[in-house]
Amino acid sequence: MENAADALKIAASVLIFVLALTISINAFSQARRVSNTILEYNDREYNYTYVEDNGGTTERLVGLESIVPSIYKAYKENYKIVFDDDGNTEVIDATRILGNDMSNGGIYRRKDATGNYVCVYSIDLQYEVLGTNELKEQFIMAILYGRRYSEFNEVSNNFRNNLSIYLNETGIYDKIINISNTLRTGLKESLGIYYQNETPSQDYTGGGTDDDISSIPDNNNVTKRVITYSIPN
Repeated sequence: MENAADALKIAASVLIFVLALTISINAFSQARRVSNTILEYNDREYNYTYVEDNGGTTERLVGLESIVPSIYKAYKENYKIVFDDDGNTEVIDATRILGNDMSNGGIYRRKDATGNYVCVYSIDLQYEVLGTNELKEQFIMAILYGRRYSEFNEVSNNFRNNLSIYLNETGIYDKIINISNTLRTGLKESLGIYYQNETPSQDYTGGGTDDDISSIPDNNNVTKRVITYSIPN
C-alpha cells in the first residue's frame, strides 16, 4: 500500500510539473506575440509609409518626437541621417539648424587633413564605425543631449582621444528646440533610399562615376534608407 501511495504521489507531482511547464510555455508564447505586436505597431510608420519602391521620397513636418527615434535607428537599422538647411544635400550645410561654431557646431566635429575643425552634419554607420553597442549607445546619448548626459565628460574624452571625434556640449535635442522655436514649426523630413555598394571609395557626395556604381553586381548592393531634416520653405 505504501508503494502504491508513493507511486500516486510521484504521478501527481509529474502531472503538476507538466501542467506548470505547459502554462509557462503558453505564457512566454503570449508575451512574445504581444511584444512582436507592439514592435510592429511602433514601426508601422517606417515600414509602410516612408520609402517608396521606385526610389522616390516622401516628406512631412516633424518634431523631436520623430527625430529622436530616427537617430536611434541610424545605428540599429543602418539608416543614414542628414541635417541640411535647404534639403538639397548636394552640398550639405546645416548651419542654421545645428550651427557652424568650431567649438560647438554640427552634430559633432572632426579635424580635417590640415588640422582644422570641421562640423559634421550627418550620421552614417558606413563611415563612422564605432565598434561595440556600448560605444554606439554612448555616442547617441552624447550627440543628443550633450553636457546634460550624465556621462558626457568621460565619453567626450574617450571619443576625442581614441576616435578623434569632438562631441558638443550642446546636443542636437536643444539645438532643434531652439530652431523650432525660431521657425515656429517643425523640421521637414524627407525620406528615400539608395544602394550602399561594396566599393569603399564611394561616399555618395560626388566621388566616383556612374560606371563605377553600375559595375557593382546587384546582389552586392544593400538598400539603405536616408532621412534628411531641413528647414521648411
